[in-house]
Amino acid sequence: KTAVKHLQAVLEGALKDKAYGEAIKAVGRKIALQGAIDGNRAEAKIKRMQTEIARSPAAMQPALRAILARWYWHHFQQNRFRFLQRTGTAEPPGEDFTTWDLPRIFREIDRQLELALADEKLLKSIPVSEFDALLVKGTSPASYRPTLYDFLVHEAISFYSSGEQAAARPEDAFDVSSDSAIFGTAEEFTRWEIDAAESAGPLVKAIRLFQDLLRFHHDDKDRVAYLDADLLRLQFGSNHTFGESKTARYQAALQRFAERHSDHPASARALHRLAELWLRAGQEPRAHA
Repeated sequence: KTAVKHLQAVLEGALKDKAYGEAIKAVGRKIALQGAIDGNRAEAKIKRMQTEIARSPAAMQPALRAILARWYWHHFQQNRFRFLQRTGTAEPPGEDFTTWDLPRIFREIDRQLELALADEKLLKSIPVSEFDALLVKGTSPASYRPTLYDFLVHEAISFYSSGEQAAARPEDAFDVSSDSAIFGTAEEFTRWEIDAAESAGPLVKAIRLFQDLLRFHHDDKDRVAYLDADLLRLQFGSNHTFGESKTARYQAALQRFAERHSDHPASARALHRLAELWLRAGQEPRAHA
């Protein structure tokens, strides 16, 4: 309780200084501590976050919504067996998310991520460094995720491409063929238009976010964010496509990427993945080479 009191003072000071990364961190920690006092009930935590989002400045809302989406996802992961046993009801589900079925909680996560990414122009103008107080730094430089938009898009892609999506997959969901532009050049991939009738489903959303990332970074002087997104797009294709040509097209795409960008360190990652493929195919000499 004492910590919550001090965090409120930190939050007020951060808002006054427009130090939004620090403010979001204070909000999250305050809610987590309040939750501990209440017995760690997920519903209380999420309701408090919804209240904070409603009264927070516009610049804080995208990151707060991404955190809220992550909390919903964590709640599902911690209660996976309950969600997988539930079936849809005749009446629409109410506001109590602890009683939702799997498609309903995934729709809510999707809604929060879409709201987080809604102001695309603003997010692309905010350097990710402005949120250093909030984000735990990895081992790669900030140039891999130079803006808040990059960070939030990769958060969304990780959700849309998760294996857990299969359990809530709609019957008419789009399937990604290995013969499609998923393994084409970056230019072919960004020009790829998926038929509107087949545009439902998380895989399509992930594909469109990859396309947006590549268009956004196409003319960057520092190529690392563009090449990283392109390589992750190929890996996404390997994980989610079907068809007899899948392995051959993925190998060819990695080889093309490595040759086309041989003057950039990203080519080493493509070669490493190609070597892993050869190793799994029992072709040790090619993998070694």
